[in-house]
Amino acid sequence: MKPFVVIRKLENQDNVALQRLIREFVMSGAWEAFVSCLFREITLQLIVLGWALMFIFFGIPLYMCALAIPCVIVLIWFTVYGSYYNKSTELALRPNKLCWVAEIYEPLLAMNSKAQAANIERCYTDRPGPEVQQELGKMRKNIIGTISCRNHLAMDNAGFITRLAISPKYGLTPVTEYLIQRVLQHASDGQLYAIETVTSECDQDVREIYLKIGFNIRQVYHKQIIGNTLKVMKSQLGIDLHEWNQNREEINVEVPVE
Repeated sequence: MKPFVVIRKLENQDNVALQRLIREFVMSGAWEAFVSCLFREITLQLIVLGWALMFIFFGIPLYMCALAIPCVIVLIWFTVYGSYYNKSTELALRPNKLCWVAEIYEPLLAMNSKAQAANIERCYTDRPGPEVQQELGKMRKNIIGTISCRNHLAMDNAGFITRLAISPKYGLTPVTEYLIQRVLQHASDGQLYAIETVTSECDQDVREIYLKIGFNIRQVYHKQIIGNTLKVMKSQLGIDLHEWNQNREEINVEVPVE
């Protein structure tokens, strides 16, 4: 029995699992963001400032002021972790009218989650296909991904992808591709002409999947976190749905089957 995925609309009984999934996905990026912050200019500035305060105002010997280094590292860790925790909680509780989930069906005794996800060859819309009905009793199901879409705030007749999250236990592909394809198909059926989204510098793997599907980088900008001292690079991605429909057969991503 090979695992397969069902992309369906969010239901009320999915809320608890969905919130847990979003928190796990957001928090999985905290460590990478922490390491990135360690090599930014603000880290050196905080160390020098802490060193000066300890030596000048508290009279601590100069060699003892080296304690400023681990103190700054700990401060950065708690700041990054706290910001990611707040972000995960906000995204998990944010209501979305248009939301889909990816539900994986896998053998009951399956152990290696990422290996199971890598072997996914079938994807269905809304419900499992008739050819797998006999296998359902021998399989377990889990929600491993979600994606939401809303109206674009700056463009008419366009959509914006929000709250894309995939379980870190299963990895990004190919479930991420199926979810994005589902949103594009829904937008195309609704006569929208474009879909856009935004990724940060820590979402390189997700950005590569968007580009693989056919998204283009519309602009790259820096979002200020602490004035000009701490900035985060953002990439605005977009895709023309008319062009996507024309080139879909050339893209190496399968569209979920009915």
